[in-house]
Amino acid sequence: MASKGNTRHIKRLASSRYMKIGRKTAMYVAKPLAGRHSSRSNIALTTVLKEKLMDATSRDVRYLLNNREVEVNGKAVKEEKYPVGFGDMIHLRPSGESYKVVSGKGGSFALEKADHAKHKQTFKVIGKYVAKGGRILVRLHDGRSFAADNKVKVNDSVVIGKKGIEKVIPLGSGKACYVISGTHASESGKIKEIAKGSMMRDPTVRIEGSSGEFETLLRNIMVTGE
Repeated sequence: MASKGNTRHIKRLASSRYMKIGRKTAMYVAKPLAGRHSSRSNIALTTVLKEKLMDATSRDVRYLLNNREVEVNGKAVKEEKYPVGFGDMIHLRPSGESYKVVSGKGGSFALEKADHAKHKQTFKVIGKYVAKGGRILVRLHDGRSFAADNKVKVNDSVVIGKKGIEKVIPLGSGKACYVISGTHASESGKIKEIAKGSMMRDPTVRIEGSSGEFETLLRNIMVTGE
């Protein structure tokens, strides 16, 4: 039997909980393109515009995108199914409003208003490797790679500017952090203790938050500052 190729849409009933969309309002939802963020933690830009930021039709969204009226991380995007996820900044040129993608309950998709001119984006380092010519590259949680110093480690965070990495925030006790997934998603606090993992157990961190202490997996947090 011949292959039918990849589907361009996914059924709402089978969509990721991360999207946090109405599952019975329609049959299908746009499928985000591969390449940025993981397949279970992203959402198509057209869905964000239609169902999260404005009451718009697909035609309205296409008009905005084709006229370069929508920016993601400072760059105009024309692709309707451009994948958007945690840490991304969406800027609407017609209204001048900007929104930052944050973690909602259970790590689901959520937005909060931000200052487009002043906001600095912070990303978590999830990988590190040596490229051709001996260059050290780090891979961020949104799929991008940047040249970095060898001192940057996995689970550190970096602040990204126009010319690349502007600041490195190392992981460590006493550092401020934000929970990006898991039961305590959207909570913040200070790291009190980091427990090393083993073959049978993933590394964990104990965090002192505003509502008390709690423990979560190291992969669920992102260091944000001192």
